[in-house]
Amino acid sequence: MDTATRKELTDLLPRALRFARSLTRDAVAAEDLVQTAYAKAVERIEQFEQGTRLDSWLYRIIQTSWIDEKRRDQRQGNVISFEDARDITLPGLKHGGTDRMFLQAALASLAEEQRAALTLVLIEGYSYREAGEILDVPDGTVMSRVARARKALATLHDDDSQSTPNGSIQRGSP
Repeated sequence: MDTATRKELTDLLPRALRFARSLTRDAVAAEDLVQTAYAKAVERIEQFEQGTRLDSWLYRIIQTSWIDEKRRDQRQGNVISFEDARDITLPGLKHGGTDRMFLQAALASLAEEQRAALTLVLIEGYSYREAGEILDVPDGTVMSRVARARKALATLHDDDSQSTPNGSIQRGSP
């Protein structure tokens, strides 16, 4: 592997971790997933086509590794972590002004496909076409996943902001 490619892979690490975190919803699992993906990338670096985007290629490896891991988990039995069980109760969550924590919980509540599309388009800045190539789906599918994710996030936000501890203040009240 040449020095430029090695540097580019190093520079991609924070973005790769962010993408993996959006898939796994767990910091430790995301680190493990990225480590696996980077090992695969180094092993298969000759498969990378010069002149194409290294970040897209790496995201595809992360996505494929995540899918492989989920399939392996399904074959071994359905295990739900405490954090996943807690996330199921999200709509009743009162975030009390901690918008970042609310957003993290809300993103975690989205379907995996919606979370991946939303992360690539809105957070990483990929076009729908580029995100579609990474996720191996048509760009129209990415558009609909992002639209559904936005709608779900808006609904969660609206539901949460309508409730207050004493129930007396509604959105739009003076």
